[in-house]
Amino acid sequence: MTTEAFSPAEFETPRRAIAIVAHPDDTEFGCSGTVAKWARAGSEIHFIVLTSGDKGTDDPTTDTTALRQTREAEQEAAARILGVTSCAFLRFNDGELVNNLEMRGAVVRQVRRFKPEVIFTWDPLTRNYRMHPDHRVCGQLALEAAFPAAMMPLSYPAQLREEGLKVHRTKKLLLFGSDAPDYFVNIGEVLDQKFEATRAHVSQFDWSDGGIKLEERMRQRVREAAKGLNFEYAEAFKLVEL
Repeated sequence: MTTEAFSPAEFETPRRAIAIVAHPDDTEFGCSGTVAKWARAGSEIHFIVLTSGDKGTDDPTTDTTALRQTREAEQEAAARILGVTSCAFLRFNDGELVNNLEMRGAVVRQVRRFKPEVIFTWDPLTRNYRMHPDHRVCGQLALEAAFPAAMMPLSYPAQLREEGLKVHRTKKLLLFGSDAPDYFVNIGEVLDQKFEATRAHVSQFDWSDGGIKLEERMRQRVREAAKGLNFEYAEAFKLVEL
């Protein structure tokens, strides 16, 4: 005899949220369904992209400046499809994110700038040994920027006070890519929007079949995330409440 898994009630749609990610297209796989759902409900959402994915190619002769421009344009196109308000590109080197004070300060600046109620980011503690190191570090930076650095008036005061950026306390973080998710969002109504936003990343995937295989993989993933719940398609997160 099987028992249906408990599906926790979704919390109230926040007025403002940000996604802090390592590369263009991270949001489309990790949280774009939830982003689209919240944007439809009136939430103001911003993407903070730490690198521009300028090493995201198998061609060693690629002009990295041109690739950066392409990938930023693709991310902005995907954001428009999802109803996202803006994208900020911090342009750290792709593949070279490190958890240091400089990069943490850059993320703190964005948290204080946008003052989100909720932050989406990677789960840095997942036991996935094939996880891109930028993803892991991105999650660490976002978590440590939100708590405690962005909340403390003596953290990064010289740089940020000059910009008029005051302390901010984020209420929640939703970590995607987690191997221990405990919060699930029903994305059935926006599934096609999630697929459409992913198709904006033309440079990153083999589109010879029209994206059918990619869409099938994504559909299977969000169907598996909803297994045992009372809806068909879900995005799964580790919920962190501050």
